[in-house]
Amino acid sequence: MIELKDLLAPNAFDPLIYWILALFAFPLLSFFTTGLLKDKASVWSSLLLGINTCISGYIAVTYWGEMGTSLKGTWFEIGGTVFNYSFLLDNAALIMLVIVNFISLLVHIFSAEYMRHDKAKPRYYAFLGLFTFSMLGIVLFHNLLFIFIFWELVGLSSYLLIGFWFEKKSASLAANKAFIMNRIGDLGFLTGLMILYTQFETLDLGAIEFMMGESQIEDGNWVVTYFSNGKEVIHVLDGRWLSAAGIALFCGAVGKSAQFPLQIWLPDAMEGPTPVSALIHAATMVAAGVFMLSRVFVLLDAQALEVIAIVGAITALMAAVAALSQFDIKKVLAYSTVSQLGYMVLAMGVGAYDAGLFHLFTHAFFKAGLFLSAGIIIHQLHGLESEGVKFNTQDMRVMGGLKQHLPITFACFVICSLSLAGLPGFSGFLSKEAILINTHAWSVEKGGGYYLIELMAFATVILTAFYIMRAVMLVFTGKFRLPELTGVSDIAGKLKEGNRTLLIPVVILALLSLSFAFGSTFDAETSWLHKAVETPSGAMVPTKYAAVGQAEMLESAGADHIWLAVVSIGLALAGIIAALLIYKPGAKLAEAFDSKREPVSPLVQVSFYHWYQDVLYTKVILKFILTQSKMLAWFDEKILDGCVNLLARTQVVVAHLTGMFDRYIIDGFVHLTAFTSGKVGQLTRSIQTGNVQTYILSAIAMLIMLLLWFAF
Repeated sequence: MIELKDLLAPNAFDPLIYWILALFAFPLLSFFTTGLLKDKASVWSSLLLGINTCISGYIAVTYWGEMGTSLKGTWFEIGGTVFNYSFLLDNAALIMLVIVNFISLLVHIFSAEYMRHDKAKPRYYAFLGLFTFSMLGIVLFHNLLFIFIFWELVGLSSYLLIGFWFEKKSASLAANKAFIMNRIGDLGFLTGLMILYTQFETLDLGAIEFMMGESQIEDGNWVVTYFSNGKEVIHVLDGRWLSAAGIALFCGAVGKSAQFPLQIWLPDAMEGPTPVSALIHAATMVAAGVFMLSRVFVLLDAQALEVIAIVGAITALMAAVAALSQFDIKKVLAYSTVSQLGYMVLAMGVGAYDAGLFHLFTHAFFKAGLFLSAGIIIHQLHGLESEGVKFNTQDMRVMGGLKQHLPITFACFVICSLSLAGLPGFSGFLSKEAILINTHAWSVEKGGGYYLIELMAFATVILTAFYIMRAVMLVFTGKFRLPELTGVSDIAGKLKEGNRTLLIPVVILALLSLSFAFGSTFDAETSWLHKAVETPSGAMVPTKYAAVGQAEMLESAGADHIWLAVVSIGLALAGIIAALLIYKPGAKLAEAFDSKREPVSPLVQVSFYHWYQDVLYTKVILKFILTQSKMLAWFDEKILDGCVNLLARTQVVVAHLTGMFDRYIIDGFVHLTAFTSGKVGQLTRSIQTGNVQTYILSAIAMLIMLLLWFAF
């Protein structure tokens, strides 16, 4: 049995700590200094992020392939309790480190043009620096307390950027919505931390993993034994708390990675600048939840993993359905992100740690490419606005035929779309296939109703291909609908391709959305990236509560990989072909799209209004909470305050009665005594004349009266 302090003992000095501090320092410096600049804000901030990207690349190359470099040190100590900090640089962290910095750098460069005329540009770049700094903390730290601190900083950063144009009511409401929904999830995360700390007296993940591996399930109880300050410590909790801890930690990911039922904030987050959307959806906020799950993956028991898989599958399908009927191009991509995050969470739930992280990495490139491509479209359309011509630059009903005006943007958008759809030759195919294969193996192992999870995963494939190709057709093919809608016939001639500042980041992301960047075209398992993040060989939880290993499940599924790939490719092609036929130029729906309004069909409304979740929250849950709040306010005012006021009035009456008793009875008796004494004194004083003859005469009179008394 090991001493807890030994698990938390600081490492010998490693120069790597200087590089880690530098990684934190540059984006934090950007946050503190960029706001002071004006015209040079974009250059200065991009320079700092460029340096950070180079540092992350150097660290990744230097430490690649090792089991994981861990750095520990003492933060502070209270009595015998040690609070330490720890960093872990394994392959997953190194890849994420490069992705976060690299995509953040591309967003900085893209924003130089996109935000050129915004007066608050320095504030914007300062917030980007804070966002990057916060995400790096989640990636690098291997201590749940520090992860939670930076987790909250990511929430703050997203609030500031989503509500960047706070003068718009919709933006401020969207920021509030994101912040509140994430706080709900974070309450669960915090609960998970408290359960783990109760058992292990530390939140250092390395120490928790070791002690979790030594823990036991005895008579339904979760027993953890270790030495602390030379004394044996035994902590016992009901075994269900082990599952509760995993599910509670997952609640944090439900909020941050927009999973059911807390996913409603992410589509509204489109109120922020489009480059921010690319950063949130690709490399920072929503990625944080999935990455956190990967960090606690070995601590999750079978029941927690089942919950995670079910939630992920439901989220993937629901969001894919919601994306089918949207008019706003950014909302289509937002629901797409929710759906793809559902895939990643599903992968974690079925035990496919490697597939989940692989999809997180590939998704970062093609989704950032899609958002920045949409940003070019929005930016260039915005340039067509004037005093007399105003329109919604994000509405696909004003688009159409843009491939003639924006050919490079069109090519990049199509490449990233095909990667999202999961066709061979694109990175999304590799990671999506890995998830589907592992989900199939999990369903075979579980049997019964768990096949519904696999069915939802495959149904999402065809829906994904359909909605993204629908967007491609409505935005880039057919005729340009804006001139007819605005009545300005020559407006199309003013539309042109974005400049190099806008195009270079998008072209880079499109190239990284091709499968050659990951070393394989058809088989994810042969990809260098997939090999770099292999699923841990076993969970650390006690055997009785551990899930079946993924290797065993894949073996039980047999040689199903080929037909699974065929089915997946067939579904993706079916979705693409259906969209091509339905929305091709001249087709009925394509021609009438500019006149479409909010749907009236109940089935389409389910999609358009995202399964009425917002209505459920505002009309049912929020209304219920407000009603309960009013009832509690009435109870507080009429009952509690009434009782307090009645008691106060009673005390006042009693005080008055007591005062009267004191004044008229107690004080009256005292005054009567004094008055009587005074009168008696006055009486006796009147016979004290000081004349001797009077005294002798009085004495003789008294003597005569006394003799008469005795005589008679």
